[in-house]
Amino acid sequence: MPRPYRSFEGVQHIAIKVSNLEESLRFYTEILGFTLTEKYNPGDHPTLPVGLCFLRCTGLHHDLNLVSFPEEAGDLSGFRRKDQGPEVDLGFHHFALKVRDRAGFEAWKEWILENGIEIVRGPVVHSPTHPEGDGTWGENRAMYFCDPDGHRIEIFCEMAEMTPRTNAIEPAWFANRLEQEGYDSSKYAPAPPFDGENSKATP
Repeated sequence: MPRPYRSFEGVQHIAIKVSNLEESLRFYTEILGFTLTEKYNPGDHPTLPVGLCFLRCTGLHHDLNLVSFPEEAGDLSGFRRKDQGPEVDLGFHHFALKVRDRAGFEAWKEWILENGIEIVRGPVVHSPTHPEGDGTWGENRAMYFCDPDGHRIEIFCEMAEMTPRTNAIEPAWFANRLEQEGYDSSKYAPAPPFDGENSKATP
């Protein structure tokens, strides 16, 4: 059977395992503003050994699942890390939350800091050619912080728009972004399309 011809419409939700459900629930609702849709404890469903807590930041039923374990699993606090992003394991590195614009990005930065949460990376502009760029890729403005278990979270804005045929950053999008930030767009060009070879980024 061939692969379906239609591509996915996007990545919709993520599920993360947590060591203390109530603490994580407070973090995601009170700090990040998610809304609780439904919450089930381990054993509430006959075929699921774990508990599921469904949270949303859109109009959909859930955008984030918190997965909790029964008491017999023991104390899971030993699995916590300050920041799991750099850990050498096969867990995920981070997940990202999109905000509409630069003003929203700056407001979230102030809120995160006001609540005593460390920004472990950033704010940065991921770009090899933007005048504020850090030499990495993606063409988005980003900052990273962690939840109580050390899951790394990114808040971002300005993700690059791409040209479907040439797999390149849309030049008009890039120029408009620069102009909105007060730069002369004639002095800067987007990075060239990926050609299948690994390119070097500025450290």
